[in-house]
Amino acid sequence: MNSQSSSDSYRWMVLGVLMLGSFTSLLTSSVVNVAIPRIMSTFGIGRDQAEWISTSFMLASAVAMPLVGWMVNRFGHKAFYLAALALFTAGTAACALAWDFNSLIVARVIQAFGGGAMMPAGMAIVALLFKPEERGRAMGIYSMGIMVGPALGPTLGGYLTEWFSWRAVFSLNVPFGLLALIMGTILIKNDSSVPSVRRPFDWWGYLFLSMSLIGGLLAFSDGQEKGWTSTYIVTNSAFAIIGLTMFLAIEASTKHPILDLSIFKYRNYSFSMALSIVRSVGLFGGMFFLPLFFQNLSGFTPVMSGLWMMPVPITMAVAMPIAGRLSDRYDARWLSVGGALTAGLSLMAYYQLDPLSGKAVIFVPQLFRGIGFAFMMAPLMAVAINSVPLAMVPTATSFLSVGMSLGGSFGISMLNTSISNSIVNHSSRLSEQIGVNSKMFTHLSQHMTQALGRQSPVMPLGGEQYIGLGVPIREIFLRAQVLGFQDAFVLSGFIFLLAIPLCLLLKPGFYQEPAKV
Repeated sequence: MNSQSSSDSYRWMVLGVLMLGSFTSLLTSSVVNVAIPRIMSTFGIGRDQAEWISTSFMLASAVAMPLVGWMVNRFGHKAFYLAALALFTAGTAACALAWDFNSLIVARVIQAFGGGAMMPAGMAIVALLFKPEERGRAMGIYSMGIMVGPALGPTLGGYLTEWFSWRAVFSLNVPFGLLALIMGTILIKNDSSVPSVRRPFDWWGYLFLSMSLIGGLLAFSDGQEKGWTSTYIVTNSAFAIIGLTMFLAIEASTKHPILDLSIFKYRNYSFSMALSIVRSVGLFGGMFFLPLFFQNLSGFTPVMSGLWMMPVPITMAVAMPIAGRLSDRYDARWLSVGGALTAGLSLMAYYQLDPLSGKAVIFVPQLFRGIGFAFMMAPLMAVAINSVPLAMVPTATSFLSVGMSLGGSFGISMLNTSISNSIVNHSSRLSEQIGVNSKMFTHLSQHMTQALGRQSPVMPLGGEQYIGLGVPIREIFLRAQVLGFQDAFVLSGFIFLLAIPLCLLLKPGFYQEPAKV
């Protein structure tokens, strides 16, 4: 599997297989969230237990990603990728057949271990197949599966759950996984040009890294719900800090680290890594909270909410290959700057979004957001891989995947906290400034009453406690929620704008020294 000797048709066919695998894996990570209420009903579990359906997948994916570099060097790209794909497909089938809650969680862990390893392993294969000056276009096409899968998940999950059952959200992916596995077995050649490397496994480094990732992800995901100063969050944060400190100390002194920290001496890779984290903060935070706004405040059903989110994946599917191809020809710095600026301004455009917003207010910013994501993601992925020797690509993709996972979790947590704090502040301000008998309150009441007519009379996001306090409090609280979401969208956009200086620090060109394995 050498980029120098591979024919064009072979390379693009393999790229199609890799894209199908990444699409199937990441579709599952988002499609299941819609089905959780039905799963709770089937197994008779509460919300605290149901959270582990998503949490177990998130944690298992994170601890699988750092294994990619060592496993690829030990067993080869093809063998490891196909093993991860087979594990993911088997776990998906087991989820569909789960007979109780415990068996479902075990199946989710198996599924996540395979899925978490597939994306960095697939990126490493792309780097082998394509020359540095071609990787932008290839990464643009490969990234279509990475971004379109999660975007389609809520809509597809809503339809499957409504028309069939929650098991359908898992069983649907099994044929796609089997198809990708069969095609990969037939099409992907053994990477004989990159001999396997037998080196000892860095158990201590991996254990402390896993400890840090698990502690950090649990703290990020549960911080708002349990309280940032609660014993649970403080303990997880301490585990994360201790694990990270020990991991860095071990990796700096061991001869065969699980993740070689020397990779950060490559300037473009270090900045690309930082940009991947920043991008994930804004990207996943914005993608997560817009459907919540549609469902909780605009009164949309999950299916309708998913349909309104479709402009982003459609636009990205069109723009990704274009952005990748342009990054092969032009300076990726300016493409990524344009992408960050477009994505940031499109999110800030939602500062006017409210439950009665028209189609144009909802639709147009999403078109530009999809373009911005594409022009920021494809060039930066190509820059990151092109900046390191070929032998270090598996390590590079492992770090990138871990960074994106942490960035996404931190972004959702940070924006969730921002929304909650903003709602409290706006509620207090509106209560003080808007008298019940004032013309302003009358106008606000009429406006928000129309919005309430399009949704459940029970207030979302904790508003149930205000039902018995009368219309004025309900109206103020609903308005405060709208303003809180608006503030969060603006903050997401501002995060993207902060990435612009980092984009300008990138240097043109790519690593040209032959790989040393």
